[in-house]
Amino acid sequence: MFFLVGRHLRNVFRLLPLFVFGSQVSFSAAQASLHTKAYMSLSDSRTNEFLVKVKSKSALVDLQREFDLEVAPKPLLKTEEGEWYKVSDLNFSLSLGDLQAHVFSDASLNENILHIEENHRWYVLNQTDDPKPEFPPRLPSRKRPDPMLGRAYGLDKIQASKAWLTTTGSTNVVIADIDTGIDYNHRDLINNIWRNTSKPRQGHEDGSGITGDIAGWDFVNNDPLPWDDNGHGSHTSGIIAATGNNGVGLSGVAQRAQIMALKFLNAEGSGSTEDAIRSINYAVQNGAVILSNSWGGDEYSKALEETIAEAARQNVLFVAAAGNDGTNNDTLPMYPAAYNLPNIIAVAASDKDDLLTEYSNFGVNTVHIAAPGDAIWSTVPDSKYEVNSGTSMACPYVAGAAALLKAYKPNLTAVQMKQILMQSVDKLPDYADKIASGGRLNVARALELAAGL
Repeated sequence: MFFLVGRHLRNVFRLLPLFVFGSQVSFSAAQASLHTKAYMSLSDSRTNEFLVKVKSKSALVDLQREFDLEVAPKPLLKTEEGEWYKVSDLNFSLSLGDLQAHVFSDASLNENILHIEENHRWYVLNQTDDPKPEFPPRLPSRKRPDPMLGRAYGLDKIQASKAWLTTTGSTNVVIADIDTGIDYNHRDLINNIWRNTSKPRQGHEDGSGITGDIAGWDFVNNDPLPWDDNGHGSHTSGIIAATGNNGVGLSGVAQRAQIMALKFLNAEGSGSTEDAIRSINYAVQNGAVILSNSWGGDEYSKALEETIAEAARQNVLFVAAAGNDGTNNDTLPMYPAAYNLPNIIAVAASDKDDLLTEYSNFGVNTVHIAAPGDAIWSTVPDSKYEVNSGTSMACPYVAGAAALLKAYKPNLTAVQMKQILMQSVDKLPDYADKIASGGRLNVARALELAAGL
């Protein structure tokens, strides 16, 4: 299970790790984490769903014979070593230990089933009717100052105004905000919301089962309206790319971009491994080049790691919040930020005084850069604005900066963007021996560094 990485709740729920059997099969628990405001409620620590990696689907036939299981018709993820499938216990009586014992007792299964982990589920306590995406209004022909821009101290810290003299962004750059959804009708976001024009609204021919996805997808409720019923996703999206110079509210780091709304976290701020994977796959398949991920957990998932590795092969940058425990990710890893993958850039939170916040995780090997994350103004549902704090807020600053880099130099690879962002930081004493780059984001300097490429 994964949770948001806003400021205040810290590891309220933790699930115990599972034992490892044999040399071929490894197992992992689901995820745990934290959030700014919303309390979380776990309905049941057991699950009837498992994620299984096999060399071929035929390896699951024996498990189906032994247990009353339903195997998903299509793989959740394909890798060079094998395929991941969701497996459901129709009788709700099977434990992960039962599967482990059966696989371990059979040499053939132990050879062909490579990994098993639980797909823990958390449940929404209430539902609302999600509004349909509205048609974006025309932007003003002349630039109009954003009246709340002065409240966004983080933009000054990273020298955004200087960066905007080089580029304000591009609608050719798609950033997926994988979160609680977005208020896609927010007056400061609506003009920068991604619109799916590649497929017919009434149905798809790709067999994905995803139909009518105009602005993204809601993987919690499995529908085409990724509406934000929590507030966190709208806040992070505004930091990335609230529309600039439209005379409304404030501006994101990228004043022009396309934000793809992918909801895998529910109203309480939590979601499953399966839905995180589906969100990442959707983003990559639909053209996102930057993924913003203000969520995390302290339990390792091989399935999630391999999904992000596949995104790396597609040249997609994965920006991740470092976490809010105030601990060292080198020794107490927070995932997905702590996965050792070339396309991940993990972000710590700094404050108005350019100090690392007391709650921000750090790690000279696993946390790459700091960005403003304390007392950050941004958009929330119903065309409103509010202040939130956490590495959840720092992460989208870096995603927005990457969007400006990609707009300025479209041929930059994910690894190049990560290197440029790290090499162009403002080095400050408080980050020495805590952050890999030793500094805080400076997007203007990043563009200057990219100019020669």
